Amino acid sequence: MNQQIADHFTSSAKTALATGDMLAEEIGRASRSILDTLDNGGKLLLCGNGGSATDAMHFSAELLVRFLKERKALPAIALVSDTATLTATGNDYAFDQIFSRQLEALAAPGDHLVVITTSGNSPNILNAVKASQATGGIKITALTGRNGGALAPMLGPQDCELRVPSDSTARIQEAHAIIIHCFCDLIDQHYCGEH
Repeated sequence: MNQQIADHFTSSAKTALATGDMLAEEIGRASRSILDTLDNGGKLLLCGNGGSATDAMHFSAELLVRFLKERKALPAIALVSDTATLTATGNDYAFDQIFSRQLEALAAPGDHLVVITTSGNSPNILNAVKASQATGGIKITALTGRNGGALAPMLGPQDCELRVPSDSTARIQEAHAIIIHCFCDLIDQHYCGEH
C-alpha cells in the first residue's frame, strides 16, 4: 500500500514537471490573453464536467475573491454553479446544451471562455466552444490532455490550448490545478503592479 501511494506522488510530480517544461510559454500566452480580457472590461466564463467543473468553480472563486494578494475583485462566472439552470437545460433541452444555452445569454464580444476538459471530447464543451465562436470576439483557453480530442482542431490562432502530456485523467486534473494557480499568480502580480 505504501508503495502504491508513493507511486501516485511520483507519477503526479513527473507529469507536473513535464507539463511545466512543455507549456510554460503557452501558459504565459494564455495568461496575457486572459489579462487582456480583464483589462478591457471583459469577463471570464468557465466550464467543465465532473472534477473539471470544480476546477472551473475554483478558478472563478480565486478571481472573484482573491488568490494570494489583495486586489480588486475580477469578473468570472463558473457556468457549472447554477444548479437550476443546469437541470432545467438538461431536462427541457439536452445535457449537451447546459453551457451553450448560458453562453447565448451571458457571452459578449470581448469575453473569454475557459474550458477545462481532460478528454477534449465532451459534447457540452464542444457546444460551448461553438456558441462562443458564433457570438464572435470571444477568445478561448482550453485546458486539455491526451491528444486534445475533438476540441483541439476547433480552436483558432487567437485561442490557447494547454494540453497536459498525459493519458491519465487524475494526472491531467492535477496539472490543470497547477496551471490555474499559475494564472492566479500572474493575475495577482499584474494587478498589484509587480509586472
